Amino acid sequence: MPSKQDEPLETIRHAIDSMRVTDDEVDSVAQEAVFSDDVLEEICRIGEGAGGAVHKVKDKRTNKIMARKTITTREAPMKQLERELSILSSTKHINIIEFHGAYMSPSSSEVKLLMDFCEGGSLESVSKQIKERNAFVGEKIAGRLAEGILQGLAYLHTKKTIHRDIKPSNILLSSRGIVKLCDFGVSGELDGSMAYTFTGTSFYMAPERICGHEYTIRSDVWSTGISLLELVQKRFPFPNDLPPIELMMYITTGEPPQLENEGGVIWSADMKDFIKQTLIVDALTRPTPKDMLSHPWIVENMKQEVNMARWLRQVWDWKKPRDDASRSRPGTANGHSRPSSSDSASPKAEDA
Repeated sequence: MPSKQDEPLETIRHAIDSMRVTDDEVDSVAQEAVFSDDVLEEICRIGEGAGGAVHKVKDKRTNKIMARKTITTREAPMKQLERELSILSSTKHINIIEFHGAYMSPSSSEVKLLMDFCEGGSLESVSKQIKERNAFVGEKIAGRLAEGILQGLAYLHTKKTIHRDIKPSNILLSSRGIVKLCDFGVSGELDGSMAYTFTGTSFYMAPERICGHEYTIRSDVWSTGISLLELVQKRFPFPNDLPPIELMMYITTGEPPQLENEGGVIWSADMKDFIKQTLIVDALTRPTPKDMLSHPWIVENMKQEVNMARWLRQVWDWKKPRDDASRSRPGTANGHSRPSSSDSASPKAEDA
């Protein structure tokens, strides 16, 4: 009989054992097999997630490339780990990172989660690359990214879940430029559409969360606005010379940042209004993700053809594939891939 100290680990082990992931892309042998270090080849380290390191790995049986997140059980709160396992294994949406399975190390000191590997990197890494190239993200690209984030959040809302940690490093991109939200370790379940705990990344938090007030899915909309504003303006939208406590006071008491024309880049009135709506300080009047998907800037953007895959190739200097069928049609749900742009290749915020 497990001791009280071991009970949380037994809960995690039971959760892993009860998971049976259905993946049409993986052959039947691999579906029935249990994941372990023995069947996975570690290719390289690709970063840090909430609570653990993330590596690019290959399943030796199928050659499938995945991302493996390693969480140390002695350091990670068990409830947080249970929450991430629960959300990953129960969500299925094009804008949520796909979960392939999990396993525990023989010593039970580590839990390893297997998810889609996103070749396009995170919005954080893309932003750094764009800065180095002295380029800008244009409106068509920004609109597709915004739509993908909001679609993912709107889906989570239907599952009565708040992400609570929306920030550039938790917004991933597939090779086709499809947005994938990840890192659900601090996500929370809504109770009557409200939540009360203080969890997440403070500088992207909505004012109501920093103040410790009750909050809803609308708090994720604020974090989306800050992340997009940082991407297109190529800087964090709050003063970067303030100590953490003073910065949080500034966020809760100051005027919210706005998207402004600068450096010869002119943004449309609709895009400026979109950012303004996401950053409404009053949590009760700030729109929901579903509301923001109906904003004119998003609606008009979705009518245009955009090639996100081509844009990512320009960002990362990838070679063009022989069959580039990644140009998505106007109006198809989240872009899955669409435009273009020299957006990242020129000093103007243009969209080809």
